[in-house]
Amino acid sequence: MKKIIFILLLFIVGCSNENDPKVLFENGEYEKSFKLWMSRAVNDDRVAQNYVGIYYYLGLGLPRNYMFAKQWFEKAAMNGLADAQYNLGVMYENGEYVEKDYVTAYKWFYIANYKGNTHASRRMQGLADEHKLFPNQMRRAEVLAEEFLD
Repeated sequence: MKKIIFILLLFIVGCSNENDPKVLFENGEYEKSFKLWMSRAVNDDRVAQNYVGIYYYLGLGLPRNYMFAKQWFEKAAMNGLADAQYNLGVMYENGEYVEKDYVTAYKWFYIANYKGNTHASRRMQGLADEHKLFPNQMRRAEVLAEEFLD
């Protein structure tokens, strides 16, 4: 009896992973997971919006498209997701689909850092260390970020 219950539990756990877009993503099943993320993203799930942005940014299972990546990162960033705020900052720092803008990049990194993204502070420090921004520009970015901080 215990063996049957154990097998049944393994089956249930295995089946539940087929509908978990994060597990599918981590297993490299990009097309399947993209569909699941997209259905959540259009229903205002900010984590899903960020993942859809990642798919377009990296071209995972579909053509790379920075315009769509920015749109989805921006939706998730405006919904308060720190990882999307970081990703949006990277796009502005690198000038990917947007004009390269270090002040805006710093603003998004500052917000992401405030919201708990552990990578954002290194990007902020990099912009300062590489003299891409003057202290007054960093302060301007922080002022611009204030509306997103709660």
